[in-house]
Amino acid sequence: MLDKELPTISCKKREKDSCRDNNACCEAENTLVRFYGDRSIARERCLQVCAQAKKIEEADLTAEMKVFKALADATRLKILKLLSGGELCIGELMLALKRPQSSVSHNLSILENAGLVKERKEGKWCRYRISDGAVTDMLGLASRFKRK
Repeated sequence: MLDKELPTISCKKREKDSCRDNNACCEAENTLVRFYGDRSIARERCLQVCAQAKKIEEADLTAEMKVFKALADATRLKILKLLSGGELCIGELMLALKRPQSSVSHNLSILENAGLVKERKEGKWCRYRISDGAVTDMLGLASRFKRK
């Protein structure tokens, strides 16, 4: 069966525990009956998938996509790794990255917008740091994936 033939389960906005009265869910359940060969299993799986779909919030997805897009660049990852050692000003980041100020500033603004980096004013200087320990944990987890 091709993916385009599968009915979509659009129970996301519904508050009921059961989706039996939702036509799309019933169609999905009928499709799962063909996969599993058992209506009770298909109903259970359909309800589980529907319950998971209800938990997905579009606003959360947008915020998470911002984080992953920010991390999908070598320069920004280098900045985060540098900041994991402590606060740095833009001049120090320029020196370490061998990049012009405009490039470093641009990448820092993307990281700030994603909530990964925070800025602290100190006189005429701006010092940057990782916003949360979870960012450092995330970098550690990412390095574990590449080893496997």
